[in-house]
Amino acid sequence: MPLIILFVKAPEPGKVKTRLAARLGNAMALDLYRHFVETSLARLAPLGPVRIAYTPDNRKEFMEDWLPGHPEMRPQRGDDLGQRMENALMEAFSDGHDKAVVIGGDIPDLPEDRIRGAFRELNTHDMVVVPVSDGGYCLVGARRGTLLAPVFDKMRWSCSSVTEETVRRAKAQGITLRLLDGWHDIDTADDLLAFVRRHKRRADVPALYRDAIRRLSDGDGDCPRGDGRGHGDAGEAPRP
Repeated sequence: MPLIILFVKAPEPGKVKTRLAARLGNAMALDLYRHFVETSLARLAPLGPVRIAYTPDNRKEFMEDWLPGHPEMRPQRGDDLGQRMENALMEAFSDGHDKAVVIGGDIPDLPEDRIRGAFRELNTHDMVVVPVSDGGYCLVGARRGTLLAPVFDKMRWSCSSVTEETVRRAKAQGITLRLLDGWHDIDTADDLLAFVRRHKRRADVPALYRDAIRRLSDGDGDCPRGDGRGHGDAGEAPRP
């Protein structure tokens, strides 16, 4: 059975969505991040078993209080993002899952077809990746038996060529990797604005998101400025 692993950082002020917080304040950034994760869990639940991989590893009670009743919570283990992803995937295989994907907690509208497609591609490929526009990825998956250390070890997660380097390393190791159509995470003000625009015709766009856009517009004019591309806060997503 396949497993979905959601990478989550304990939502504490000043420690999540720091680039959004610089524009919106810690309180609103924290509320947004909580909503990202809660929305992701609700959308992922019908697709199969979901395991929360959280960081820091000493926040178990905090996480259980925030998301009570979720049966699968494990701490992230490792010194960097690559080790944490590798360990999360290998732990899933040790627990009997034949395929697993790691998804970031800041992609509340990742389409179901990307996730189903990822598991489908893992029938014939060793790895699968859904890239994002900053050069990283919002989903990475593997099937049991894939040697992941050569792909993730000592990766420069802060650079904009992470997906490209992941593909290169996999090919060098004889690991078959399928690159799926990309999607969008929410790290910056521009990302948040793009999210609202994608869903502007829907009646259920959360008021929180609209309030954030209004706050950005009140401070900056008609629309948010770009605040730089880069990579998300460690522990939140399966990419830098």
